[in-house]
Amino acid sequence: MTNVPREHGFEPLAVDGSIPADLRGTQYRNGPGLVELMGRRYGHWFDGDGLISAVRFSDAGAHGAAKITQTQGLLEERERGKPYFGAYGTRPPGMFNPMRVIRAAKGTSKNPANTALMNWDARLFALCEIGRPFEVDPETLDAIGETDLGGVIPRSFSAHPHGVAARGAQYNIGTRIGRPNALDLFVMRADGSAGRLVTLPLEAPTMVHDFAVTERHAVIFVAPLRLRLLPTLLGRRAFADSLEWDHGRGTEVILVPLDAPASARRFRVPSFWAWHYGNAFERDGKIVVDLVRYRDFPTSAAWLAGIARREMRVEGADGILSRAVIDPKAESLEFTPLRDRTGEFPRVAPGREARAASTLYWTEHSTKEVGRSGPPDTVVRVDVERGDVDAFTFPEGQYPSEAIFAPRPGREAEDDGWLLTSVYDAKRHRTSWAVLDAARVSDGPVATAHMDHHVPLTFHGLWRPA
Repeated sequence: MTNVPREHGFEPLAVDGSIPADLRGTQYRNGPGLVELMGRRYGHWFDGDGLISAVRFSDAGAHGAAKITQTQGLLEERERGKPYFGAYGTRPPGMFNPMRVIRAAKGTSKNPANTALMNWDARLFALCEIGRPFEVDPETLDAIGETDLGGVIPRSFSAHPHGVAARGAQYNIGTRIGRPNALDLFVMRADGSAGRLVTLPLEAPTMVHDFAVTERHAVIFVAPLRLRLLPTLLGRRAFADSLEWDHGRGTEVILVPLDAPASARRFRVPSFWAWHYGNAFERDGKIVVDLVRYRDFPTSAAWLAGIARREMRVEGADGILSRAVIDPKAESLEFTPLRDRTGEFPRVAPGREARAASTLYWTEHSTKEVGRSGPPDTVVRVDVERGDVDAFTFPEGQYPSEAIFAPRPGREAEDDGWLLTSVYDAKRHRTSWAVLDAARVSDGPVATAHMDHHVPLTFHGLWRPA
């Protein structure tokens, strides 16, 4: 990958096909925009300074924008005239620096704001789990600044908030590393207020990237992943290189009742790792979670580390879409595979989140060879109850990002709408925005809006109707 070649506000895009008349709004996406800073290339896909890209569909056609998020850390490095901070897979440059250690311990190191987005209270926030939410202007994509939501967030805020329509709220977690090692559970309410529901102690410094939520519980899996804190603080190792997997400890299941968060239930099950969760709900006294399950963290991490360089030749892409059924009374968890191919980025229609859904969307590898050499190339609709699938594989060298569901106005069916994804074309080194009919995914894009430049591979996005 290379840096985004230019930044710009919303400008007209060339369109192949026809933009659906009832598709009106903006898709926003977040991911690394600068993979190299002042001559220093970042060591991992996760490290680049955030870029928010967007496409707006209106009666006037499609308009696209792309802007680097001007975080305080990036501005500081530009003022210094050289890189200063480390990142997930990149050691801080130069010799030991006690000031960097102090800042890391206080949680005031660089926040690249490069992973996902949150739409809340008519505001737009760029998220990265190592920092607080970073607000941007949804009309211009210009930076507004980092916020602790009125003193609610002490250190960090995950990149993956989840909504519960029945409660009119969104929930998220934040992992604290150091004194104390803990995990915070937050709520963002429809009235614009936010709060911290509970702080859960953790036995060791670790990483928890995502979680799930039902209408009654937050569901958190804490894998046996321990951070060797001292080498990270001293800058001797990157964060990623200081993570150690202890298979024998098992993965901890934490069930937090949303109405009684101080009464969390905790138990251990055999070890597994998951980056992302598609949905969760409760049925017959059990909790069902649809997620992408990896056998362990090191295998998934090795595969991810090579995506940006396209150098991996290992059997690393082993993430399988799976259904986990948790029995709180028996303190047990059982997995059932939903697909036999590897992939990532599971999503459901926003209106179905936290309750039973029959339709799930994700991106997967069409073959094992694709999984060994690059990101997913196929967008898939999965009927998680019957096992039926409808899929479209993009031409060779084209890689779709997470597929975002945009419902038709006034419709509630889980596939009555559109799937929106940005597509990186490695052969042309360009990025486009594809629109697929969610009910007929295999027909391929009904419309494609083309940028005149590339956007580095993105992570997550959201749809904001007009």
